Amino acid sequence: MIVAQSESQIITPRYTYNKDQFEKDVQVFSRMLGVRGLSEGDRVILKSGNSYWFVVTLFSLCQLAVSIAVVDEQIQADELGQIYADIGAGCILTDAAPDIPEATILIIESMIQEKSVYEYWAEEVNSSPIHFDKWMEMKDALILFSSGTTGKPKGIVKSGRSFMDNIKLSVEAMNYVSSDRLLPIVPFSHFYGISLIFSWWLTQCSLIICNHKNLWSVVSSVVKEKATVVDANPSAFYAFIRMLLRKPDQLEQVKNTSVRMWCVGGSPLTKDLEEKFAEVFGHRLLNGYGLSELGNVTMGTLENPEGCGRPLPGVETSVRDQSGIERSEGEVGEVWIRTPGCMEGYLHQEELTRAVIQDGWFKTGDLGFLQGGNLHVIGRNGKSINRMGYTFSPVYIENQISRLGHRSCVVPLDDEKKGTLLVVFVESESTQELSQLRKNINRMLPTYMYPDILLLVTQFPLNRNGKLDRLELERMAQERVMVQEV
Repeated sequence: MIVAQSESQIITPRYTYNKDQFEKDVQVFSRMLGVRGLSEGDRVILKSGNSYWFVVTLFSLCQLAVSIAVVDEQIQADELGQIYADIGAGCILTDAAPDIPEATILIIESMIQEKSVYEYWAEEVNSSPIHFDKWMEMKDALILFSSGTTGKPKGIVKSGRSFMDNIKLSVEAMNYVSSDRLLPIVPFSHFYGISLIFSWWLTQCSLIICNHKNLWSVVSSVVKEKATVVDANPSAFYAFIRMLLRKPDQLEQVKNTSVRMWCVGGSPLTKDLEEKFAEVFGHRLLNGYGLSELGNVTMGTLENPEGCGRPLPGVETSVRDQSGIERSEGEVGEVWIRTPGCMEGYLHQEELTRAVIQDGWFKTGDLGFLQGGNLHVIGRNGKSINRMGYTFSPVYIENQISRLGHRSCVVPLDDEKKGTLLVVFVESESTQELSQLRKNINRMLPTYMYPDILLLVTQFPLNRNGKLDRLELERMAQERVMVQEV
């Protein structure tokens, strides 16, 4: 049984909650949910923004041993209604009532207001710690939904045991300590955020909750609340750097804080961001690699910050070619993973599950290589480009452009003459002329990889979980091609 043994806090902009208050709130919420008919084995959707009450609700559901489907707070009602039907949910716990007539909706804010009626319960649970025993034994304890960047979101079914064991190993690898103050700049509704919530709980340190969508709120939390570990995806760190370079005073404040680990995950870390962050802050970004399907796989640490770090205990990594043949060290191929943290499968998609898991190995679709025991992930394998008689990956072009200090995204479009039309987006606030940038890029590439259309954007569009929105860029690319053809 997992039981809290020491003091910890949850720090929000308005209030700081200690361990006793948190445990009482979880116990009271659990009983309130039970009164509303939730019981062991039910399936429930949790849709909420980052807050103290998200954590209370999550832990209450775990204690009730229900299957928890966590969805993005920005999900639309029609998609949410489809998920509700697909998973056979009993209710939706949410911040605001969606327009889904057939669904049972519980508003978290209403429960908070009603909690005072049940405060006498808190006195009855003083000696009753939070426990997840039954939840951990469930095969469908957690259902996570992919971001849907390349199509319909998939329901990823995780067992409670594999999820929790993976988090324990992650905590040990990162060497979190009880004096740490974790500051996640990621949505709690995705695996990255949920993993940090449970890391906080297992470490019994402090958790800082801020408005992760407002970077000035993040700066305030880093400085005022004395964060020691900060986690964010690459897009957030790009924006963080741009913002602070315009505000030298605030930049100095952040550089002089007590942060001991700046951690990045959720998307591949490009060379230009890695170098720029080290130049500006004097720290290395600690890169980790994981997937909702697998949990955390490798962790970059203070002792070993190379690439994405080494695999967690019990996790095996392999880099293979298109035929499934293992590649030599340093050679790029598709990353395959075998881990006890692997999902049970995709919800109601047995064929897709069989397609990605082969002899216990999960085919990630990511490109990378192994070097000195460390995994280096460079991007999505994606669709190979066939152009002028050559076959190659768009990741190569993006990596070459990153050597020029720019973040880029290649959008391939079908073309009758060349086979593929290359539309290349480059994120830059520079006043550099487009013609000069094109010359610099072409100098890095063979002629058959030259961009057909080169577009500058000041900031890439992002999807709901803060990752680059490739579907939106594809729409923009097609729109530009149509304009040129007119």
